[in-house]
Amino acid sequence: MNITLDQCVIPEKGMVELKINRSFEIKVTAEEARRKVNLWLMNEVSSLIGAEAPTLVIGEQVVWRVPAWIGFPHTGRADTVGTIDVDVQTGVMDNTPERQVEIERCAQAVAARMPRYQPRQAMPNQYLAKNVPSAPKLTLDEDGAVKLANLSESH
Repeated sequence: MNITLDQCVIPEKGMVELKINRSFEIKVTAEEARRKVNLWLMNEVSSLIGAEAPTLVIGEQVVWRVPAWIGFPHTGRADTVGTIDVDVQTGVMDNTPERQVEIERCAQAVAARMPRYQPRQAMPNQYLAKNVPSAPKLTLDEDGAVKLANLSESH
């Protein structure tokens, strides 16, 4: 587990003495926070966005900071699009409408950088069933009715 100290100012160089005397009770586990955020992301933001393992952030409030990532079927996991804080004692999430809009904006920016999906024109032979006859091809006529293609066209 990683711990981050929020708003802790240290010098860029030189001796640093850090004393932490902070007590708090963790009532919501890291995994519970991740699952809670993941459910919200999938249901309210996008099914392409998921939650990663959180970091414990100790600041004015102690929270689990859960990164949100976006992935695409044709490329896999692409990039982080934001974070959602979950209070370690109450489980309250920072899932305000403004947070949602920011995550959606970041997700759109990532999507714009991704290569366009290119469907395969043909299935590679290694993935085709062996010893199974091909199904006949179907076509649409001018009226939109489905008809069987000529035998010479279906093979």
